[in-house]
Amino acid sequence: MLNNKKGAALMQVLLVTAILAGMATMLLRASLSRTSSARQTRQSISSELLIEACQAEINMMWSQKTPETFKRDLAGCWMNCKIASSEDTSWLSNPTSYESSQCHTTLANATRSYTCNVPVPGGTVDVTATFSTPSGTSPCKLTYTIDRDNIDQL
Repeated sequence: MLNNKKGAALMQVLLVTAILAGMATMLLRASLSRTSSARQTRQSISSELLIEACQAEINMMWSQKTPETFKRDLAGCWMNCKIASSEDTSWLSNPTSYESSQCHTTLANATRSYTCNVPVPGGTVDVTATFSTPSGTSPCKLTYTIDRDNIDQL
């Protein structure tokens, strides 16, 4: 009779252990799911903010163009001059120097992409805006690429 009580107690301990292990597994799954979805949301919002910062810089650059230059560049899917790049931001303080550069009289220095150096806490992240090559009557397609190597280090 004493042996049955020990067996029943052992069975109860095993049953309680199994129930607690199941509950812990469910809690860990819920926590992990929530954490990973929060991380994905944070990365998505960060990417959107980086792209919006680059869009603002590109809009500023394009706003300095004359109507003729704007029309020509947009028709050919040209982004900017190699002269006016993210390394040389002197055109931001003196917009007339950007429009009077040699690039706007010939397309010799024109490029289809522009790299923005977006400042973030702890450094900068490179965001590259690239126009697709025009084909027929299809409009220019603008794509943004974020340098993930830099963003992971911050």
